[in-house]
Amino acid sequence: MSETTSASEAPCAFGDRIRHRDKPEWGIGTVTRVEATVANGSPDWRVGVRFPNAGLKNMIASAASLDRVEEDEPVGAPGAAAMADLDRHAGDDLLGPMAEKKLREAMAVLPERVTDPFRSIEQRVELTLELYRFDTSGRSLMDWAVAQTALDDPLSKFNRHELEQFFERWALERDRNLVRLLKESHGTGCDIAGMIPPDIAARLRRVRI
Repeated sequence: MSETTSASEAPCAFGDRIRHRDKPEWGIGTVTRVEATVANGSPDWRVGVRFPNAGLKNMIASAASLDRVEEDEPVGAPGAAAMADLDRHAGDDLLGPMAEKKLREAMAVLPERVTDPFRSIEQRVELTLELYRFDTSGRSLMDWAVAQTALDDPLSKFNRHELEQFFERWALERDRNLVRLLKESHGTGCDIAGMIPPDIAARLRRVRI
């Protein structure tokens, strides 16, 4: 939204569904207010969005990574399509097990931005490191599950033990991605190792890919 909207054109309208690109765990919010303002000396828009998992957020349109979500648009969370497929084939003796396998695989998929070859290695490392904010404790597991499934309430579909199992597979892929980036950086002159906190570096030494 911030990349395509001009300052003279309102980026969205009351009631629009909005996703924050950098905070998918907030869920899909609803616009509650849009008003003209000035930011850094230039005309801009202040947008209020109520997110199901983060409450009301007020943001400047040009600085926020907001995307409008159309009613019929498939949500881009890695596990969303696989979960819909599982629902569609629930009770089918032939397709049901295949859909369950597809869901297990999709729940371990990392966000596309961390593996995007068109981003620099440094960018991919930074984005992968951001994923370490998720763990299996308390609210963090739920935040991860929202980001992975696009469900406002993942416990409506899975119990906590199932989510923990999904998360462990996903966390391993997260570690493996960072190890691959470290190997890819060898000989490039990039100080990738220096970007990684000691506790994460210790974890990576136990990873095999």
